[in-house]
Amino acid sequence: MQHLKYFTYSLLFAALMWLGWTPRPFFFTLLIAFVPLLILENELHRKNKSAWWILFYNYIAFLFWNLFCTWWIGNTYYGTQEISSVTAGIMVCAVNALLMCLPVFLFLRTKRKLGLKSGLVSLPLYWICFEWVHLNWDLAFPWLNLGNGLAQYPQLIQWYEYTGTFGGSLWIWLCNISIYVFFFSEHRQPKKFSKWIYTSALILLPLFLSQVIYSFNNPAFTKARKKNIVVVQPNIDPYNTKFDFSTLGNQLDELLKLSAEKADANTDYIVWPETAIPQGIWLNEIDSNKTILKIRNFLRTYPKAKLVTGISAYKYYETKPTVTARRFSDGSGYYDSYNSAVQLDSTNKYQLYHKSKLVIGVESVPYPAIFHYMEPLLVKFGGISVSLGSQKKRNVFFADDSTGVAPVICYESVFGEYCNEYVHRGANFIFIVTNDGWWGNSAGHIQHEHYAVLRAIETRRCIARSANTGTSCFINSRGDISDETVYWKPAVIKATLPVLGKETFYVKHGDYIAHFALILSALIYISTFFFKKRNDATE
Repeated sequence: MQHLKYFTYSLLFAALMWLGWTPRPFFFTLLIAFVPLLILENELHRKNKSAWWILFYNYIAFLFWNLFCTWWIGNTYYGTQEISSVTAGIMVCAVNALLMCLPVFLFLRTKRKLGLKSGLVSLPLYWICFEWVHLNWDLAFPWLNLGNGLAQYPQLIQWYEYTGTFGGSLWIWLCNISIYVFFFSEHRQPKKFSKWIYTSALILLPLFLSQVIYSFNNPAFTKARKKNIVVVQPNIDPYNTKFDFSTLGNQLDELLKLSAEKADANTDYIVWPETAIPQGIWLNEIDSNKTILKIRNFLRTYPKAKLVTGISAYKYYETKPTVTARRFSDGSGYYDSYNSAVQLDSTNKYQLYHKSKLVIGVESVPYPAIFHYMEPLLVKFGGISVSLGSQKKRNVFFADDSTGVAPVICYESVFGEYCNEYVHRGANFIFIVTNDGWWGNSAGHIQHEHYAVLRAIETRRCIARSANTGTSCFINSRGDISDETVYWKPAVIKATLPVLGKETFYVKHGDYIAHFALILSALIYISTFFFKKRNDATE
């Protein structure tokens, strides 16, 4: 019966995280979700259970959290590969849950050596370190970083322009720990009025300040110059049509038709989704490509307009210059494959960017210089035959008047500090081009849309989001979503957005909270080697 009780704690945590995570409307459950796990850890410790039991029940909790919130990862590649995609989805959830146990492991050691107070101080620091690593290594999957969970409520997280999502992660942890210590710790003291004030302020003050910022930061009152932007959602089936090259002409005609519905002589930008041109364009032949020539001819009707679109691209080399370059079967040279974005106009000019935050297992293998031999295995799980190429720095697309556009491709919109570099390089807008139809009509494409809100608040930039299948929309600089399209339906939307140029505190300083957490965590963990095990780690 005891194990059933502990298992219930694990499931309660997962249920609270699921209820609070976008797109569900109960964000406040995130502020208490970790309390059952803290109670569980305390009970197992008092019963002198091994730390491995604590880690086991935490693993169960994290596994169900991953399954509840990201089950849709396995909802891809229908038909002959359906079983493989489900297996891959389960594997992602299982591995991610295991990685989430690392901060708990470090917390248990710290608590055992330094006591309960030091342990509770270290726990959010260790967790933030884990989230930072999960943003920056080749196995990056920061989808469930805690600060992302508040994305559905921009009016509550306006302070992200100062802290980024790590501020949200820290706040969620502090609320959980404070509530646990205040109400559930076996060493809790009589509740003095001052402690009620402290706990209430910790929870409510950030929400109050956010409402104040939200009220005074109305984009409608800005005096900045504006741009007219048209966003197209062609809704081309990514499984049965999009990469059927016999339909390419019809696909292009549909994109041009939809664009013409809203474009006019005052249009500044037309935005098409990720891989809107899917057939693969050799970059050394881009000026003679028939698709590119047809687009340029179309744009002559709209002399001011720039078209930003996703393309599949190839680049030829005589010798192997990158770890992702592959040799032609006849040995005549090498090539890289790219998931790219390009800005076109009616002239022969173009600007190019290659997606660089690639989806592991689908667009790349981790550390391809070492693990390139895994590529054939990944194909069996719905991945590609070769790792895509990438680039080290962000490219901003500039217009003749120096207006800058950040071409953010799909998964890249989940990475806060990564997107900051676009703003550093002069981006006044963020254009997100994506293809969210891979996951079906699940929470996946809704979460992805809401995560774009975080980038708008962090950078105070307006966003135009073009999804092939998913949800296209506009997002203003305080995170309000407008003109949302209907899932799995062709659409075209139009808006006038301000050209914003000021850099926020977060854009200037990046993930400084995580950097401080890395330093403090290292100092705390190193100190555990200089202390003997405490007799009572609950004190």
